Amino acid sequence: MIKYGELHQALARYTCHDIHENIPIVYYRRVIKACFRANNKGLNWDIQQAASILLYLAFNDGFIQPSQLNANGLETLDWAEKFLDQVTVGTDKEIVRALSA
Repeated sequence: MIKYGELHQALARYTCHDIHENIPIVYYRRVIKACFRANNKGLNWDIQQAASILLYLAFNDGFIQPSQLNANGLETLDWAEKFLDQVTVGTDKEIVRALSA
């Protein structure tokens, strides 16, 4: 089970400084819920995947700016976009709903 603090620490690997306050708590909850559902389906999402997804969602909704990300953060945005494309095409609708709720 992924915890809020663990997700926050993993997210810090992708940023230049603390962006914790920039991301609404509901985004953390959405990602944790989606990971829980994915893991129940046997997909084995880890903390780095969860942090990448959280970063991508927050970035796309304007809570994080490119200048707040380090090189790893910019790379993980590309990875997360491809990963989420695969999830929305080939995964249970329950997981997709958790991410978009």
